[in-house]
Amino acid sequence: MSVLRPLRTLLRRPPSVWWDAARTVVLAGVVELGLRRMPVTRLSRLLGVHLLLDGTPAASGITETLRLSARERQRLDVTWRVLRHRPFNGTCLRRALLAGRVVRHRDHAVRIGVRKVDGVVSAHAWLELDGTVLDLGAVDDFKVLAPVREAA
Repeated sequence: MSVLRPLRTLLRRPPSVWWDAARTVVLAGVVELGLRRMPVTRLSRLLGVHLLLDGTPAASGITETLRLSARERQRLDVTWRVLRHRPFNGTCLRRALLAGRVVRHRDHAVRIGVRKVDGVVSAHAWLELDGTVLDLGAVDDFKVLAPVREAA
């Protein structure tokens, strides 16, 4: 049941979706291995994704002005659907990196932020596209990471 249901859903879609799903499966494997074996900055360069770690404030909130083509919407939908299933780990960083790969031809940036609430530190990654946050979670509470400066 765990494999058959998503497979049946996929087979009801057009062949372009099949190709997108296959490509996402391969890229999700690359991302998973890359996150385990190399710094995220190097992995983002390998994927052609712009990782922004300059400490500048993140874009504020989601706006309705973001324009995605039908093809971009389809590829993002397929990407996020694939990441929901085992064996993939659909955490925010993986989602942001793979979504950044989908829209790499546009003005995009993957951001990583941290926050501390009641002594608990948490991190979150999201994608900004054309200066707009493309994320369902609230990112306003997170402080964007800046590069670590080495001591002289």
